[in-house]
Parts: sequence; structure tokens; C-alpha cells
Amino acid sequence: MTNARSGRGRRWALLGLLALAVMASGCASVNRLREAQASFNEAAAEDNKLRFDAALHERASAAALVQNTTIQNGYASALLSLDKLDARDVGRLKQDKLWGNVLALKALAQWRLGLLDKALVTAREVQQAGADQVLARDRALLLALPGLIKTDEAFAALQRLPAAPDAPQRAATLVNVQLLIADAGRALDQGRAAADVGHPVHVYLIQAKLAALRNLQSARERLGEGAGRTLSEVERDEVKRLVKDLKCRTDRLEGKPDVTSYWVGRFTLTPEQGSC
Repeated sequence: MTNARSGRGRRWALLGLLALAVMASGCASVNRLREAQASFNEAAAEDNKLRFDAALHERASAAALVQNTTIQNGYASALLSLDKLDARDVGRLKQDKLWGNVLALKALAQWRLGLLDKALVTAREVQQAGADQVLARDRALLLALPGLIKTDEAFAALQRLPAAPDAPQRAATLVNVQLLIADAGRALDQGRAAADVGHPVHVYLIQAKLAALRNLQSARERLGEGAGRTLSEVERDEVKRLVKDLKCRTDRLEGKPDVTSYWVGRFTLTPEQGSC
């Protein structure tokens, strides 16, 4: 646990990938986007610390998020800044090719505030936006967002279970989690398919899929029976492939963030199985 605790700064969520390079301009529309980005970044930094600590101990982070008014207010402030954009502002942002930034920022802030239906509606707006408005990173994140939500729903379903669920509860929850994780995996794969093969957003989405598979593993361990109490061989091979991919990608990043060891520990892999 010592190594894991020392990794508090290694954000598995990596929401910082959303940092925007907003062009220098004095117009109100871009200034509001800057304000929203600043609020989002501050909330995401604190959110990442909270979620990483919760993941280490495999406890729910949602309750802590609700109680943390700093995080809530940061995401809410980001949405408030974006809600102040009028039709003229929207036109200017589209002219400056920044509308995709707005959609990504808005959808992810809504997601983190638990406004899931609104987040999905916002994410779908990207399909009406022209290709020139949406960066590959933003398109990938918005396409993957339903998968991020399904992963959260699977985790929440496990947290709602009583300490000693009866047989029907065990069976129903396991089926529900398996369906949610299958849906999550498809959405996350769709998001990755929208990004260039070498784009850093893959580091985020790989970890999102590993988090989904870890939820599945936890559900099987707690609710399964016999051979069904663990990941299948195919699923285990998928974990190994993803961890190896993650290692290869993070080794190429500046600073080489050591996130691979966290996932090696979560899935009880041998270190060499996480080698590039």
C-alpha cells in the first residue's frame, strides 16, 4: 500500500486532458470559455485526488463528491459561465472553431455533477457539429461519455447492495453490472476509435475501460459462484492487453506518469504483464 499511497498525484481519471488552449482574445465569448475552463480545471484537480484515493481503497467517491462543496461549486461555476453564452457568443465560438471545446466541457461538468441525462444530451450535440468544430480529443471523450456513465452506474449498483444480499439480489445485481460494463466497453471503444492512434486521450480511455473491468471483477468476486467468481480468460487477456498498451503510451509521455503499477496491483498481475 505504500507505493499506492505515494501515487496520489497519479490521476487515473486524468480529467486534466481537457485543458484547453483558448486563443488569446478579448471577446466576451472566449472570456466566458476561459472562466469555465478555469473553474472546471480547479474542480477536476480536487476531484482527481478524491477519486484516486477512493479507488485505492475501493470505496465510493460519489458521496464524498456530494459533500465537497468546493468540487461541486467548481463544476457548477463552469456550467454557469457556459450558460451565459448567447446566440452571438455561440456564433463567435463556432467561427473560432471552439464550439467542440464548449460541448466537451459542458458535458463532462454535467456528468461530474450527476446531471446524467443532460450530459448525454449535450454529448449527442457533437453529432450535429461540423467536423471542423470538434477536436479529435473532444469527439473521443463525448462518444465515450455514455461508457463513463455506465461504469459509474455499475459501481453504484455494487455500493447499494447490503452486506449480505439474498440470492435473488445477488443474481440480479450481477446480471445488471455485467450488462452495464458490456455497454460501457462498447462506448469506450467507440471513443478510442474516434481518436488518432497516437493521441494522449487514449491514456484516459484505457484507464476508463480498466476501471469498468475492475468493477466487473469486483462484482464477480462478490456475487459469482464457482468459476464465475473471477474474470473469464478472454476478459483477463483484455486486461493484460490494456495494461501493456497503457505502459507503452505513458512511457512516451513527458514525465512518464507511473499509472501502470496501480492497475497491475488492482488486477493482481505480475509486473512483467504490465511491461511494454
